Amino acid sequence: MTMLRPNIEIRKLVVSANGRSVFSADFHKGLNILRGENSSGKSTIMDFLFYGLGGDLTEWREAALQCDEVTTEVLLNGMPATFKREVRDTRMQPMRIYEGPFAEADVSSSDGWKIYPYKRSSEKESFSQVLFRWLDLPQVPGHETSNITMHQLLRLIYSDQVTPIQRIFRLENTPFELPLVRQTVGNMLCGAYDRGMFEAQLRLRDAKKEFESYNSELRSIYSTLGTVAHSLTLDWVSEQRKNINTEMLEVQDEIVTLEEKIFNGEVSDGLSIQSQKEAYEAVVDAQTKLAETRSELDEIQFEIADSQHYIESLIEKRESLQDASLAANALGAVSFLYCPACFAPIESPDSEHHCSLCKAPFDRDKAQSRVLTLLNEVGLQLKQSETLQRYRKERVALLEKQLSEASTRWESINRRYKLINRVPSTELRTRARELHRRAGYLERELEDLNEKAALIGRLDDISRKKADVQAEISMLTDRISAGEKSSNRKVQSAYKAISENVKWLLKRDLARQDTFERANRIEFSFEGDWLSVNGESYFSASSMVYLRNSFFVGFWKASLEQESIRYPRFLLMDTIEDKGMEPARSHNFQNILAEISEASNTDHQLIYATSMISPKLADTDYVVGRYFTHDKRTLELS
Repeated sequence: MTMLRPNIEIRKLVVSANGRSVFSADFHKGLNILRGENSSGKSTIMDFLFYGLGGDLTEWREAALQCDEVTTEVLLNGMPATFKREVRDTRMQPMRIYEGPFAEADVSSSDGWKIYPYKRSSEKESFSQVLFRWLDLPQVPGHETSNITMHQLLRLIYSDQVTPIQRIFRLENTPFELPLVRQTVGNMLCGAYDRGMFEAQLRLRDAKKEFESYNSELRSIYSTLGTVAHSLTLDWVSEQRKNINTEMLEVQDEIVTLEEKIFNGEVSDGLSIQSQKEAYEAVVDAQTKLAETRSELDEIQFEIADSQHYIESLIEKRESLQDASLAANALGAVSFLYCPACFAPIESPDSEHHCSLCKAPFDRDKAQSRVLTLLNEVGLQLKQSETLQRYRKERVALLEKQLSEASTRWESINRRYKLINRVPSTELRTRARELHRRAGYLERELEDLNEKAALIGRLDDISRKKADVQAEISMLTDRISAGEKSSNRKVQSAYKAISENVKWLLKRDLARQDTFERANRIEFSFEGDWLSVNGESYFSASSMVYLRNSFFVGFWKASLEQESIRYPRFLLMDTIEDKGMEPARSHNFQNILAEISEASNTDHQLIYATSMISPKLADTDYVVGRYFTHDKRTLELS
């Protein structure tokens, strides 16, 4: 059998009440049938399967509310995991997850179990995010900041009895259901939104924010420089600085000459010593801050480069783990005939559950559980690393600005210190003060020029970064456009396959509905939540049920045939004979399901409940558990 991803398979369901099991069933690949009388609790078990996988239930049946907990063992892309959820009449219950099979989870009271909330937060991932990662599904936004959840996917995977027969999606108990969410879920399960395109969309959103930030900063700089009459360039700044430095040298030369006259007259003044001391301390302080800023900037830039290598290695590791899991499922345990070191013949192990090379015990479920654990750890590390990387880049931008300001301040203070070392304080102070005032004025002119130079330098830097981001936006837009075209092709291919399968199923129906017999055009809308045959949408109740069932099975069958479809090769059905379906018609449909399952070479699972099982299937391995009756219901509560 070939495994196509994503792939969900339920292996076991256990329902508990008052600390004991009241229902337990083992499931298998392919077709699974729960059978029993009407009102024997089959629908309750189907609801528990939906809930155990992450569905959100608020309207429980009376018997279900007497239960405390539901435990579900699953295979996600071939990797075993066990879920626990408490049965509550309030929405959005969390999920406890054990990264391994039920046999291990059942003997572990707390070790290995992790609890995840229904909704994500800045501190904690939701269980939907974890399951999507394990299933290799893109985490696509559904509305504003919220992502598509496991519950929303299951609404298109579980056909229940409560939902009106004219609708596709399971009925949502909310007054404001957004059609966009339905469209997004449907298209994603049809193969849209590959991870590369989704990541490009996220990066495009951030890049646009960066572009607007650079634009805003450029406007601020232009506003500061906009009152200057002449053109401000670094060449102009250099020429102005040259003129001021020339005049500064003339002033300093005159001060030196004056100083010589004063010292020749043996005049001294202790005030200059205090000024020199203060100027020196200011230089030391400015130089320390400059060195600290430069050191922190160098350190963070090194961290960014090092972290980028780490992020790339995590992405490569994530892809390798997914490929390793797929290869392990396809190949199984590797057997050696000869030792790869010395080429001597290797004796076969006593058991197939031992490694053929080292003879150590080999448990495929444990190996897959380790892959599941590693995938989760790598996903969390990648998310945390990318968040830290964004913070580091923001910090670098701030430090670059602070470094420029610190450098300008240090140069200004240093020049002032050198000047004060030459300033006399004598009876000729009047002239010295005039020179000092002139020198101070020139100093402020230099500071102003340095500020303008820093702004112009920042202007050039921001303009370059803006151009880089603009180029990246253009590249991402092109990539997303190409991705959308590819997604559209996948979606259209899926739509066609689903329509053909529905048409095939309708024509295999018993002769009960003329429109089904001459079906040539199947149309449906995830957004509008409707489907039609030859433009007609309303038939008898039983035919509406058959049509809706055919859509679900048609979607599921298409996923067994096309690798690009993301429907998880898994289906729950509680509507096999809903709304007065006659036995012969129901039996015919069940036989078709068995035919599809037997003919498929793809790993799959379909679980359905029926009160009138087809005689051809009654005594087969498809049947799960005992026959349920009004007296011996599914839940053994008493």
